[in-house]
Amino acid sequence: MFITIEGTDGSGKTTQFKLLHQRLLEAGYDVEVFDFPQYDKPSSYFLKEYLNGNYGSADDVNAYAASLFFALDRFEAAPAIKTALNEGKVVLSNRFTGSNMAHQGTKFKHPEERRGYFIWVDNLEFQTLGIPRPDLSIVLRVPAEIGQNHVDHQGKGNYTDSKRDIHEADISHLQRSVEVYDDMCQLFPRDFVRIDCTRGDSMLSVDNINDLLWEKVTPVLPLIDAVSKPILTKATTIPAAQQVVQTENPYLVKDKSGLKITKAGYDYLSQAITNVHGNVYAFNSTLSPLTIAAAMARLSRRGDDMRITLLDEFAQSLGKDEKLLRRVITAYGDDSVQQLAGQHVVVEKASNLLTKKLEWGRLAAYLEQSTRYIFFDQTDEDGNYKFYIPEHFDDPTKRLYTRTLHEIFQLYSTMVHELTEYIQKNSTTPLDERDTAWKSATRAQACDATRAVLPVATESTVGIYASGQALESLIMHLLADELPEARQTGQSLLDEARKVIPTFLERADKPDRGGATIAYRATTHQAVKKLASEYLSNNYAAQIDPVVLTHVWPRNEMEIVPDMLYEFSDQPLSVIKKEVEFWPYDKKVSVFESYMGERLNRRHRPGRALEQIRYSWDLMCDYGIFRDLQRHRIVDDLEWQLLTPRYGYEIPRLIEDADLTEDFERCFDLSLGLYSHLQEAGYIIEAQYATLLGHRMRWKVTFNAREAFHLLELRTSPQGHPGYRKLAQQMYEKVAEIHPLLAQHMKFVNQGEDPELTRLAAERYTQYKLKTMQ
Repeated sequence: MFITIEGTDGSGKTTQFKLLHQRLLEAGYDVEVFDFPQYDKPSSYFLKEYLNGNYGSADDVNAYAASLFFALDRFEAAPAIKTALNEGKVVLSNRFTGSNMAHQGTKFKHPEERRGYFIWVDNLEFQTLGIPRPDLSIVLRVPAEIGQNHVDHQGKGNYTDSKRDIHEADISHLQRSVEVYDDMCQLFPRDFVRIDCTRGDSMLSVDNINDLLWEKVTPVLPLIDAVSKPILTKATTIPAAQQVVQTENPYLVKDKSGLKITKAGYDYLSQAITNVHGNVYAFNSTLSPLTIAAAMARLSRRGDDMRITLLDEFAQSLGKDEKLLRRVITAYGDDSVQQLAGQHVVVEKASNLLTKKLEWGRLAAYLEQSTRYIFFDQTDEDGNYKFYIPEHFDDPTKRLYTRTLHEIFQLYSTMVHELTEYIQKNSTTPLDERDTAWKSATRAQACDATRAVLPVATESTVGIYASGQALESLIMHLLADELPEARQTGQSLLDEARKVIPTFLERADKPDRGGATIAYRATTHQAVKKLASEYLSNNYAAQIDPVVLTHVWPRNEMEIVPDMLYEFSDQPLSVIKKEVEFWPYDKKVSVFESYMGERLNRRHRPGRALEQIRYSWDLMCDYGIFRDLQRHRIVDDLEWQLLTPRYGYEIPRLIEDADLTEDFERCFDLSLGLYSHLQEAGYIIEAQYATLLGHRMRWKVTFNAREAFHLLELRTSPQGHPGYRKLAQQMYEKVAEIHPLLAQHMKFVNQGEDPELTRLAAERYTQYKLKTMQ
């Protein structure tokens, strides 16, 4: 492992370099240190002359010439660095190529020129000269004025006759170098990681900076002697008795109610997440993004608390088998997992009413536990099923609520097991083919049919990845919500996220910033709700057609031909439209067909010209189907009405075939009774918890034609849930009525993967690669 410490002048690099070296030694690592420039070596002659000003000011020597002085000094040390790495040592360097890039990069006024210089330096050092590339470069950032003040309190260097060299003496140069370091960290986040060493106008303490540095370094360090233990911190050591590969998991024990976390497990978790006991927590920097993404991938297929999943499947393998993590992502992940590689937070025990509010934002990525692969039939040590109980309910209501939902869960548990047995008993699959995949498929069938009776109060775990901005928006959205569970969770998210990204959330609840936004959202919501109640009737009118296409633009699909041609032309769109307007139909069709291309699987989506076409829908389906389809967030105008049992439900054919109709209907009767009681008791919003996933609801959505390809082809695939397959098929049919040529190219509606097309797609790629190589 090759780690370098970079940083602005006066940031305390040398001090932190020494402390990190000592800390690595104490942790048991074999460390080789290098310090650049190597002022005591002949290779530093030209750079010393340069820094002393003997070639003129810094601006008198162009960046490319000055870079050669420093690069040749590193070239001299390259063999020693390679030897240390080959011997399995951790190589630690005080400054390296990054310092050169930052200081010489200040000589370029235009960002494009500077980035061209960065590429030149990279090629010079790591390709032409063959200097080893660092695995991680950590940039200690200090504002120029504070940094120069620190330089003045140091003694003069052994390479210059003055207290400051020509870089340190020029405050404008120092200011520009800070900006260039920031640019490098943004352009090359895999190579350069930034640590802010100040808070306000003051430097953090040396120990505080060193702890931050250690947090960045530990995730990339190799394990010592393949020991399966948490990453070491300053205060922890590995007992000699434990310095062997574990054969049993020390972090978990099993009793009659399931897996329980041991003290060792909580010690491990305290290093990995921000809150080991609460329902909301964030991952800190001791776990790699890959490990977190893999754990998130498993979330959708395991019913456990995610902390147990982490300890059970990943804790003992960290650092030893990266392929294991990749296999987990491949086996259990979906497209959402690929987005989950940044700042993650988790909300445990979220009701299925809250999950949709958590997944409201378009710019974050989400995963939640699947009702298709998990039986929600387990109780905790107190005999309670997994459903949310609002703490603010009065005692009589709370007792009725708990008793009713408990009975519904008991009925669900009986039905899901009996239906699984019925499906397996009546399966036409030969006995010798009834493998694990078959069992999983029959289980999914039973879950699909029975999930309709799960209450909206059913608890789930939600994994979220979001940028600081997206997370702040989600938090403010929750804090402005009228549902108490949402507000409580919003506050918990803010508290936990501030432990890891405080800078991004400073304004989230300030009265004049985030607070004002929260108040604006809450008050406008209440105002419109009041007027809707006054001005509109409330008679729960039935919607005869569950799929209504309320608006389409444009009516003629050929109107987007100019948009298809736009990027390939040098004319304004208005000119292209005038010209295309007089083309014959077949000429327009030729452009349309070429733009669509030869689609060999549903992932081949046509270009963005299709985003000009918009479809608006008013839909009626059960909440379980909405729960599945709401995951498609590249849409406009996604809104839904309050959940109610008054729109009715459907009885799945499987339930009738297995003679489970009576129990099924009993669940809906119980739900209606509880819903009515909650309404009468004044819990209007909370009454939604009593509805079931099988109750119909109203919602509306607008999406473009390009997203229609993805949504309609994916959601009509044979392996999907029967409910949303039917809804998506009806939507496709309405699209086909108005845009037949476009619908004709949605060739994977109601189709699964075709092995021959998959082979052909691979062949096309091979041909393309050969062509580009030529």
